Amino acid sequence: MRENLVACFGEPLIGFYESKDDQNEYKKFYLTIGGDTSNVALQLSKFNIPVKFITKIGNDVFGEIILKIWKEWDIDVTDVNISENFQTGIYFTFFENKITHRFIYKRENSASSNYTIYDAKKANLEGLKIFHLSSISQAISKNCLEASFIFLEECKKRNIMISYDANYRKLLWSENFYKSVATHTIKNFVDILSINIEEASIILDKDLSTEEIVKTLLDFGPKIVALKLGEKGGFIGNKDKIVYGKPYYVEVVDTVGAGDAFTASVIFGVLNNWNIEKIIDFANYCASSVCKSVGSTVGQLKFNDIKKFFE
Repeated sequence: MRENLVACFGEPLIGFYESKDDQNEYKKFYLTIGGDTSNVALQLSKFNIPVKFITKIGNDVFGEIILKIWKEWDIDVTDVNISENFQTGIYFTFFENKITHRFIYKRENSASSNYTIYDAKKANLEGLKIFHLSSISQAISKNCLEASFIFLEECKKRNIMISYDANYRKLLWSENFYKSVATHTIKNFVDILSINIEEASIILDKDLSTEEIVKTLLDFGPKIVALKLGEKGGFIGNKDKIVYGKPYYVEVVDTVGAGDAFTASVIFGVLNNWNIEKIIDFANYCASSVCKSVGSTVGQLKFNDIKKFFE
């Protein structure tokens, strides 16, 4: 049995992207894989990190596609449960202009949202260095919220580092509920926090400078806080210092998945014991690559693409 360094928990989705070049009355779509924690798992696996995914998917064609893609990238699926009663979640992406898009989700009562505490108690966490989840992992259902705390408690007992992306989606829950759950999670469990300005303003309930946001969130308890600033780069901080990372400028085609590549890159840097200056530079570099292609995983870098960071 192989030893995984990272486990990701959450909801994988199959996405249907509108073709940008299609001017016909009847739209053409192409299929891709999505879901924030799945994007993180795929990016880590492309960096040659042994990673597993923990979830529940439907016994349907979309679930089969997800499993096929994960297996192609050597993601461990031994803790992926198959449901005969619920379907795999999907979403549609429509472009309003060259970059801006809107999403339509068909995920209510999906197989992933029916992952329970009984499923969580059976998952194998042996050998893990980092357990990754997001607030979306918690928001999709009461079942998943409860299961997330089973994992968080168990990881804390086992001294497994917990990575948390404070991914807020207003369609999934209210700001107050999000703030309550995310704050409790960060203060009591999180070691590595990935967050953006909007999410930080909800959790902290006040406007602060970027450095003040990182400092305040570090006071909550995480060992590392990475603040995503999109096209402006990002900040990262630990107990010793807070540093700014400049962006890498590229021709932006689609920004979906860039934040997940950023988060995966921070995890990768921590696993390699890099200093935070190198981590934030690497995270910005990998996030910028995703922006050059349509879809959340097409532009993800492979290990051969990042060898310069080991020189």
